[in-house]
Amino acid sequence: MEVLLTIEARGRHIDFGIATTRAECAAILAQRFRVYQRHGYYQPGLTVDCDEYDRDAVYLAATAGGDRLPAVLIGSARLVVGTPDGSFRFPSQRAFQLELPETVRVVPADQCLEVTRLISERAEGVVPGGLLVPLGLIRTVSEYSQRHGIRCGLAVVKQRLLRALLAAGVPLPEIACAMLIYPEDGPTGPYYHRHADSVIPVWWTVAELAPFAAQAVARYRLASLGATEPGARNHP
Repeated sequence: MEVLLTIEARGRHIDFGIATTRAECAAILAQRFRVYQRHGYYQPGLTVDCDEYDRDAVYLAATAGGDRLPAVLIGSARLVVGTPDGSFRFPSQRAFQLELPETVRVVPADQCLEVTRLISERAEGVVPGGLLVPLGLIRTVSEYSQRHGIRCGLAVVKQRLLRALLAAGVPLPEIACAMLIYPEDGPTGPYYHRHADSVIPVWWTVAELAPFAAQAVARYRLASLGATEPGARNHP
């Protein structure tokens, strides 16, 4: 894994970065399937979660390790980077009928990305749960974006998580007047249609997200762990 960010948490360090091997990607896909299946986000009987975006996606991983302790995968996310192809559509544009904000529309598609399949899986006795892993992954998205010339981002977020992220200070404006069109019988139809926790499409600019994401990680870590220092560092 190419580590972009490390956060210290109760004697463990959490590394956030880009998966670089087939084994790492396979572990992320296995975790994704396991967590989505546990939450009932798949159609009954689905055995493989794979779509047209998986082949070219960038995968982020969060692993918790420590002295003489093996690293444990505790979170992941899939980044779908746009292409110059005029017919390209992001996943959110297939799941919702929506009009992208003008700030996003004027940016070339290959300078935008969408965060999908964001997973946080608490491993008992490893690190605290809550928002630490999602916030770390969001900060890693901003680091990746800055390094690769990405200017804007999209995501579809569960309402409960979105409220928590907004409360933590992460700027994620909702895309107004979006209408859900993802088919109920689609592979992840239950994720969109059959849970009280509704899904909401959001957007951001990297210039605005980056500083707030870093501050949110530091504040949340201090509040939840009782630390005296932010304890997060970037990697060149």
